[in-house]
Amino acid sequence: MKTFIGGPGTGLPFAVESFLGWSLCISCLAVSGYHYVKSVILSSRRIRCLVRSVLGGWLITTNTSVNNDAEFDWIPLTTYTRAEIERCTPWQRYLSLVRVLELRYPDALLPEQSQSGSKVSSITDIEMVKRKADDELVRALRQDDVCRRLASLAMRPYRATIEITSSMKAEIESVGTSADGISRSESKKLCDSASVDTETTLLEQLPHNRLLQRISKMWKYLLILPSLKESKAYHRVPTNTASILATKSSKRHENDDEHYPYQISIIMPAFYEKGSHLIAKLGKALETANDPDEIEVVIVDAGGCTDLDKVVSLSFNEKQFGKISIVSFTAGGGRGPCLNFGAANATGRILTFCHSDTTLPCHWDKSIISTLEHDGMDDDDLFRLGEIRSNSCAFAFGIDTSPAGLAMPFAVSSQSTSSPKSSYFPPGIRAVEATANLRTHLYSLPYGDQVLTLHACVFHFLGGFPDQCLMEDYELVSLLRRRAALLDGVYPNGQMKLKRMSYEKVSIIPGPPALCSPRRWQKFGVLYTTFTNSRLVSLYAGVRNVSADELFQLYYGKDPPKRSSADSPWELELKQLLGLDIKEGE
Repeated sequence: MKTFIGGPGTGLPFAVESFLGWSLCISCLAVSGYHYVKSVILSSRRIRCLVRSVLGGWLITTNTSVNNDAEFDWIPLTTYTRAEIERCTPWQRYLSLVRVLELRYPDALLPEQSQSGSKVSSITDIEMVKRKADDELVRALRQDDVCRRLASLAMRPYRATIEITSSMKAEIESVGTSADGISRSESKKLCDSASVDTETTLLEQLPHNRLLQRISKMWKYLLILPSLKESKAYHRVPTNTASILATKSSKRHENDDEHYPYQISIIMPAFYEKGSHLIAKLGKALETANDPDEIEVVIVDAGGCTDLDKVVSLSFNEKQFGKISIVSFTAGGGRGPCLNFGAANATGRILTFCHSDTTLPCHWDKSIISTLEHDGMDDDDLFRLGEIRSNSCAFAFGIDTSPAGLAMPFAVSSQSTSSPKSSYFPPGIRAVEATANLRTHLYSLPYGDQVLTLHACVFHFLGGFPDQCLMEDYELVSLLRRRAALLDGVYPNGQMKLKRMSYEKVSIIPGPPALCSPRRWQKFGVLYTTFTNSRLVSLYAGVRNVSADELFQLYYGKDPPKRSSADSPWELELKQLLGLDIKEGE
């Protein structure tokens, strides 16, 4: 076995390795705090204005002279990958959006100005046409996944080189002389420049574009989640039933419709997993569930698994899950597409994404429903009581260091079969637990091994996991916590919550944690594993913006999983709609 700094095979004393583990975990917690401040706190318009008023142009000088603060903090409608950003410019996404609206929602586009000789009956008729067009545009951008994604990519801020005009120079000089403006030296430097690299938007470049103006005005409304009432009534029919390898329903549901709406769907990806291992994990979840008959399990076989057919017959003391299905995922692309595929084949109103090496705590289903659905309250109840809605939830983080957990075998793999001695207790493992929970509570950043859970309609409304092989959980949670930090309390019926700065939160379920398998720390040690994970996050979220595919190569030392198509599923749908050529494996 390869020897790392710390871990099995090292010569470090237990106390020394434990001390180093605690020191490193605390340092990595500080790094996570830096990324949170950078990506969420400093992106807030309120904070930027506060910092500028206190520090002037010393800290925040870039772009402020040319690009005034937006009317509201930028929050995307959906998740997206960096590859989707790089494939097309915002202008190209805008043109695609117009074409889709013309094909699917022609009434959402305002008619062109009347030709010479035609007469408009009255101003009232004009307002009525505008109102109907706006209603149709809202419907398209809230309910149509392709339109919603295109709008999010078209309206996003992007870097561009802007020529400094005479009017801009006059504005720069006026800003430079104000109390909260930039310094005079910075002002003079910008005025002497012919151009400046800045962050801008398509609307700023095309301020008279009517469609962009309309989308911008309704953006806050487009961000509002489906109501709790809609979330509880939501029911999605699976999109690819041909991929089902095996399925079995409990006695209570054996005569029900095959698309029965369960309360919870567990989505569990499996890659080179043994059926016996999944039976052990799901058996524990079955044993500790309050109402397993209302729970659906969807196991996504991503390849290399053995004996999965035995899982569908799982039972415990005559208790059974409402339904267990095994679906085959062959499109490739890694964990993000795999999880989305599982969600597309689930019928539950709540989606619980559970890793195959995670053990759920007692009464986990009751805890999830109570947290996400606020013990039966609706949006009006939350508003009246001053409560904030949970846009998602996750359990606290724990590592299974019981004798059974430490002795758990590794997944079957074509790679090295060497493994540390069973029952090896990694020094510093408690530091991992403690700092992970601090990160979760301080920065609203639970990871996938904490059993991330959302209402199904909210998951699909936000675009699901980004279509990438790694960091898919980081991207989705980043969007959720950005919404929680920056949304200004717009209430669905138009009221404003004056005493709240936000009306969403990422909830951490109180009580026992979800227990993750210790096998990665047993294999590589706390020092190596913690440093590697923190380094990958810093490379991905830092100034280098390393892609998910590059991270995969760094982490696993091999090429990322092959894909059936370079495009995301929604982009393939877009190409089909617009009649563009679709090349397999491009």
